Amino acid sequence: MNLRILLRTWIVCLFALLPLLALLLVPQLMRSRAGSEQLLFLGTGLLLVLLTVAFVAAPVPSSVAAPEAGVWDRRTSMRTAAAVWRKRPGRASGALLAGIAVYALGQTVGYGVGVIVPYIEDNPAHLSDPTQSPWILHYPAYALQAVVLYLITAFAVAVYAALLRAAAPATALSAAASAP
Repeated sequence: MNLRILLRTWIVCLFALLPLLALLLVPQLMRSRAGSEQLLFLGTGLLLVLLTVAFVAAPVPSSVAAPEAGVWDRRTSMRTAAAVWRKRPGRASGALLAGIAVYALGQTVGYGVGVIVPYIEDNPAHLSDPTQSPWILHYPAYALQAVVLYLITAFAVAVYAALLRAAAPATALSAAASAP
């Protein structure tokens, strides 16, 4: 895997995944203590959709970051990635597992940030007035955790794209030769 391509892909992913950042910055959609159960289900569903789209479309940001004419450019990257999945499923699966592992590490780091800089605490006013929220949300701490999760998630997508791309050269040449 080429480190330069990985870093450039990560930068492009940071821009391409801005909808994910927007979702992560809305505590009512991402935390049960900040919103209703229905909003949490909606937010979780949106998160799953955005993560799936990010990983499926990962070759595109990589092709924008460092195009390789006819093999890994905007027009051919998805087709080349599909060829890698067909012809080198072990390498493709390894790339996906590496991306998921980085994502899981990001969740652990995000949890650690939440422990170090708590974003929510009990509301003492709720004890005397049940109409008050039981929680006090500290948005700057919440936003810090969301940004850390976002940065590592974008890196996870970039790792997957870079590893998939690294598996592509031999496969891509044969795919490009057989393409109409």
